Amino acid sequence: MSVIVGLCVYLYLMNVVDSSTLTAPPLSAVVVAFEDIYDLSLLANTLSDQGIDVTLIIPAYSEGELYETLIDVEVVTVKVQFEESAYPEKKAITACEALLKNEEIANNLQKIQPTFTVFPALRHDGCLLPWAKTIDSIPVILTRDREEEVYVFEYTGAALPVQNAGFWSRLWTSSSRRSIFSTAREEFAVYALRIAEKYLPNTGLNLDNLYADVRLILWGADVVLRSDFAPLTQLIVEVGCHHCRGAHPLQTDVNKALIEFRLGTIVALLDENYETLIKELAQKLPQGREGQAVVWKNMKWQSSTASLPENLFIHPGIDRQDLIGYGRTRVVLSHCADTELLEAAFHGTPVICFPRNVYETKNAARVVQLGFARSVNEIRSLTGQKVANTVIQIHETMDYRENARKVSLAIRDRINPAVDRLIYWLRYMVRSKDWNLDFMVATSPARTSNEDIQFFLGLFVGIIVGAFTAIGCMLARYLIISKRTQRSKGRYTR
Repeated sequence: MSVIVGLCVYLYLMNVVDSSTLTAPPLSAVVVAFEDIYDLSLLANTLSDQGIDVTLIIPAYSEGELYETLIDVEVVTVKVQFEESAYPEKKAITACEALLKNEEIANNLQKIQPTFTVFPALRHDGCLLPWAKTIDSIPVILTRDREEEVYVFEYTGAALPVQNAGFWSRLWTSSSRRSIFSTAREEFAVYALRIAEKYLPNTGLNLDNLYADVRLILWGADVVLRSDFAPLTQLIVEVGCHHCRGAHPLQTDVNKALIEFRLGTIVALLDENYETLIKELAQKLPQGREGQAVVWKNMKWQSSTASLPENLFIHPGIDRQDLIGYGRTRVVLSHCADTELLEAAFHGTPVICFPRNVYETKNAARVVQLGFARSVNEIRSLTGQKVANTVIQIHETMDYRENARKVSLAIRDRINPAVDRLIYWLRYMVRSKDWNLDFMVATSPARTSNEDIQFFLGLFVGIIVGAFTAIGCMLARYLIISKRTQRSKGRYTR
């Protein structure tokens, strides 16, 4: 009898659990990356750490750019052929067609039935939004930089840009935003939609309703770096530091070599174009046991017969955060891309920025403002000696380390970390998949009282300018007529 009662109770509880909207169903995700493979594989690894089954799809030529310690992430490669000199849009279109016509991947995804499809917006959306709709997966958009934020927020109307510069700067910025938006649509989205229509008919998506199914936007930055937009919906989720964690111990041989240098370690995260500068920097720093070591993480490094300075160590396979958060790290040399900069900020490590584009230049200016970084834009002639002097100055000035500690505390001391926000909203999307979320969707087009003030101010200025112009024209006409009248009376004839 007790067995029957227990069975009834068990069935009742199973029915309650099955009908509850708070039950967390098993999740699976497909992360697709045609570019920025390292950062997207970091995101895939974060999802896997949180118990989500993850499949990462990348071009075959980018396998060497994966995150070094991927755990439980299935990596699927797509063979793509193009010229090395091709533009990013051309590469993305080629990768898109290779993915859509790959029947093996399509069959595997039919078996997996992924809950989410996560991908960046630029050079991905026109291809992958129809693809996600075809496999009945929830599309999740990731923004990687300022340009992508402009594009996504302009397309979805999910946020309003915030500008604090002067009139002409705001006018130029607004013009640039429109240019970014139109260029992305015309150079990729249009062609990608044609390819999608060829391989995925009847999706019903075009340029006008391309983002109709997008509800969740992952903002891949942090307010520490920038806050130049005002969100109009909760469905913009800040996940910039989703992968930030404490540093793990370095390999025994690496740690043993670095401990020999008592003044600490300088970590270089620069690309291969800076090889000469890094070697020169290592030579200019204090040498021997009383000196400093330089660790260069370069995934494309190829060993050569050329000798290296005794305090320079090159390791392509060490996790970046383990180097940045290493207890003896004094300064990080970085290009100051979003992800690297957030890792340095999280671990409270001072930075020297070597920006390569306008977005990294803005990041560099921001962290210089926060007081824990220097930028090489301040150095007129970039040499190893001047970089070494800057390293020594930062190392000997406590203000940089103290400011970095404050920024680190600001990131760590939050009510919920980025990874918790990420997982919560992904699960919320699953629970509310069949709901009408109009109450959470941004009002589009959004209007503010500031626009009304600007309108009336412009109208007022226009009236004043028009009045003065009319008065000026009337005076000019009066003077001309008076002059003609005087001439007709012969006053100016000799």
